[in-house]
Amino acid sequence: MADTVQFYLERMVPELEDLEKKGLFSKVEIKSIVKKRTNFEYALKRRIAKKIDFLRYIEYEMNLDTLRKKRKDRFKDLKNQKLTISDHAGQRRIFFLFERATNKFRGDLSLWMQYIDYLKKCGARNLLSGVFGKAIQLHPTKAPLWIMAASWEYEGNANMAAARMLMQRALRVNPTDESLYHEYFRLELLYVEKIKARRRVLGISDQGVKKTDNEEEDNDTTMDEDENTIKLPTITGEEVENWNDETDERKTVKKLEESAAEAMKEGVNPILGGLLAQIIYDNAIQAISNKLDFRTKFVDIYREFSDTDNGCQHVYDTIRRDMGNVPAARKYLAERHLFAKKPVRSAADLEEEASPSVYISVSDPQFVEAVKNCVRDFDQAVADVPQPEMWELYIDFLFRWQQLVQEENLKLYFTKLLQKVFKSSQKQNITSENLYSQWIEFLTSQDNLTQAQQKATIATEKYPHCARLWVARIRLASVEAVTDEPQQGLYKKALAQNMASFELWSSYNSWLILQWQENTMTNEALHELYLDACNKATTLLPSVMASTADRNQIKDLILSGYVSWAAQAEGIESARKVYKKIIQTMYPTLGFYKQCLEVEDQHPDDGNACENVEYLYEMILRLNVDKADIYRAYITYLTSQKKFKKANHIQWRASNEIESWERM
Repeated sequence: MADTVQFYLERMVPELEDLEKKGLFSKVEIKSIVKKRTNFEYALKRRIAKKIDFLRYIEYEMNLDTLRKKRKDRFKDLKNQKLTISDHAGQRRIFFLFERATNKFRGDLSLWMQYIDYLKKCGARNLLSGVFGKAIQLHPTKAPLWIMAASWEYEGNANMAAARMLMQRALRVNPTDESLYHEYFRLELLYVEKIKARRRVLGISDQGVKKTDNEEEDNDTTMDEDENTIKLPTITGEEVENWNDETDERKTVKKLEESAAEAMKEGVNPILGGLLAQIIYDNAIQAISNKLDFRTKFVDIYREFSDTDNGCQHVYDTIRRDMGNVPAARKYLAERHLFAKKPVRSAADLEEEASPSVYISVSDPQFVEAVKNCVRDFDQAVADVPQPEMWELYIDFLFRWQQLVQEENLKLYFTKLLQKVFKSSQKQNITSENLYSQWIEFLTSQDNLTQAQQKATIATEKYPHCARLWVARIRLASVEAVTDEPQQGLYKKALAQNMASFELWSSYNSWLILQWQENTMTNEALHELYLDACNKATTLLPSVMASTADRNQIKDLILSGYVSWAAQAEGIESARKVYKKIIQTMYPTLGFYKQCLEVEDQHPDDGNACENVEYLYEMILRLNVDKADIYRAYITYLTSQKKFKKANHIQWRASNEIESWERM
């Protein structure tokens, strides 16, 4: 180990001598550098190497090289001198350290990423290719590596062929990775956008490439020129005569030139029309066929570029062809008319930041026409796919925009449409829990509470096991203008049908507290209701000893709510009676005990507080839970109460019960 460290240190001698000769570092600083590097090298040679040692060493060398550059910039006479060994040694050492680190921790992807980022900052193109190759060889299933490598080939090396090859290889290895298809698709569109930008700068257009026979005969005809147009040299009559004397070779060249000219026209050239991107998309949906979000992402990418309407339409056509019976897909196709895209930017801007699809502004003149097209497609969708989900999506679309628009005519338009759609769904006998919920919400927003209550009654009779509908009906029953059963009776019916609904139990607990706050029930009546609720919550499953997360959540809510209400309404002594009764008969959970401790903590001046807190901690320690934190909290509490003898006893119990206590 010492020989290896000495070898690395001896290699630093010429560099350090050069730094001292230039006056960038003093002898004392040189000694400090040698000492620091020696310590780092020995740390790297320990029996079990640690990544943090490599990173600290690399960070130190980066800071040292930055300091060298700053000091060199201050010496004007050094700026014009030739570069020497010390100008490159720091960066090379960092490269070498990264290489040693990645060889030691080959499976650490973040380390490879840091190495690649540093090489990019340094502009080390020759090293980057090799590092990308090693990283991909070790991590062939990591899509970000392939994407970074292809991006570097395209942006850094301007090598589109290499970028394509990398993405194609990545897809062979990872044929179902969505991000690879999306980024390969974006890459081809970026390339086309860059070519189009170059054509505009060169003044190449359809009119500039294609000439009619009359234009070829008329030498006086000229193209419209601007400052970006490049003039081509004129051809003399002698050259034309020689050209007309066609040989086979000249015919071949002429044919190639004509085909090239045809291909340069954007309207004819399929590559500039986005053919490669379309092929990538078609291959992608063959590999990943049934994911709507995957396909819509291609539209978002398309809309970042210019002249992609045909491409977007192709995606829409494939969605309609393959997912015509999927409600979510039909919703997307119907809403597409409201999509707008931000103004087209340069290719460089497009590479930096994505610009996803957004909605047309409500104030835009095109908004009304777009909405009409959406409604037309939704009407066709509910006719083609007569499913409750399709109607729900249609109603959700209308209700969302009805809430967003401020203009009175538009708001009235969406309101009338909603009324029409609700009635149509009812006529076709297409109903669901969500449809009724949307209908009740809409009627409530229109202050039509009587009709909303009627629909809620019908809904709960048709879907008695839907807690959301019961909660809506009970909420409406509290309004004076509505005639319905008393809320207490409705809660009884609802809970009988939906005993395991946390939403319903939470609403019931809030209602009980509200009765106390409004003084509409006596404390005795509330005690009876809470006790009955606690018994029901405890017996949700056949075995009261059984435990599930949902059931415990309801138990914690009701049991803890009972104790909290008792403390607020009748004081701490009543709360203690309540929680002791619950502990003896209802098998409470850890969450309940924590709530009881909070209640006791809110009454610290009570003379019996300490005794009852200790009782609660002792009961918690009987539960089958992780007790380390409970013991710590118990000991901390006893110490705060200056009960050091009992605290020592509890610590002894903890050390006997928890094997790892001594190591904590």
